[in-house]
Amino acid sequence: MFADLERKIAAKQAAGRDVINLGIGDPDLPPPDSFTKSLQMHAADADAHFYSSSRGDAGVRKTIAAYFKGRFGVELDPDTQICVVLGGKEGLSSLGRAFVNPGDVVAAPSPAYPVYAQGVATLCDGEVRTMPLTKENGFLPDLHLAEGARMMFVNYPNNPTGAIATELFWQQLGDFADMHPETIVCHDHAYSEMTFGDYVAPSFLQYTENAVEMHSLSKVFNATGFRIGFCVGRADYISALVKAKSQIDSGAPLMIQRAMADGLAGYRGAEPPQSVVEIRKIYGERRAYTERALTELGLDVIQSPATFYVWARVGDDELPFVARALDNDIVVTPGRGFGKEGVGYIRLALTQPLERIKMAMGRLG
Repeated sequence: MFADLERKIAAKQAAGRDVINLGIGDPDLPPPDSFTKSLQMHAADADAHFYSSSRGDAGVRKTIAAYFKGRFGVELDPDTQICVVLGGKEGLSSLGRAFVNPGDVVAAPSPAYPVYAQGVATLCDGEVRTMPLTKENGFLPDLHLAEGARMMFVNYPNNPTGAIATELFWQQLGDFADMHPETIVCHDHAYSEMTFGDYVAPSFLQYTENAVEMHSLSKVFNATGFRIGFCVGRADYISALVKAKSQIDSGAPLMIQRAMADGLAGYRGAEPPQSVVEIRKIYGERRAYTERALTELGLDVIQSPATFYVWARVGDDELPFVARALDNDIVVTPGRGFGKEGVGYIRLALTQPLERIKMAMGRLG
């Protein structure tokens, strides 16, 4: 389905059509100048051309620990509880390699980032057990469905729905992780810093020590192409991740690791650096406008204080809507691409300037 959509987009662009692509979650904003300058500076480090390690640079891990303490109030041992990863996708997939054997059950939400079900369960010959996320359940999974699973994945703020988790849910999930040692619980926290207004996303590690959490710099610093992030949590889980990575990669480039560390060092406790504040402001304005515009068009829009995705119901079958949008040179993602529970929904990624989004809303109307 996605390959067919890409072919149609390419054909339109080749014909000179002005296609507004709201389909891919790839930030249009550049990284902050400070991040780029840090990357350039560290490219000249005397050891920048050497192999890194699968666990990540020791100094970088110390900076991550300091950031985590200030941002979330959680103490981490940089030597045993942190692993630098090549972005969230690699980190999640490598974590699956460490734990999932053929026939093991992986509890994955739906709709969800496809890597949980495909990059982990399917590629490790595991079995997917779906945890449906619906408007009726607040886009929160029924934890009973994860009973007996080898791994379980959750993601809040959520892609694709934009949903956030309640305090009660975090407490219940923490209890689940504590009482089910047979299940490795992983929280994908890729959008921890993409929040708006008064909402501040917590870390799952505030509720339990028996889990891992994946963090990514792709969105917070508009650095998707640099492929950098980190996984934190229970030491034996992190050790297993490092073992798997040691057979797959030789660590992220040192210059990129250190640029990440410099960016995280800009936090003052939970207060982000000004560059992150400005990025949030732009995406927050885009989100507020798009939610309002789609509601005025009569769509059932899921309101959210987080992520740069808007999730909206367009009927029982979203494909005709997606096709009509493409006829008008607008790309939106069909919800079924995130699992069968996404049927009837579309996802819009707010990765275009506000004026282009306004143009897109006009065409949709």
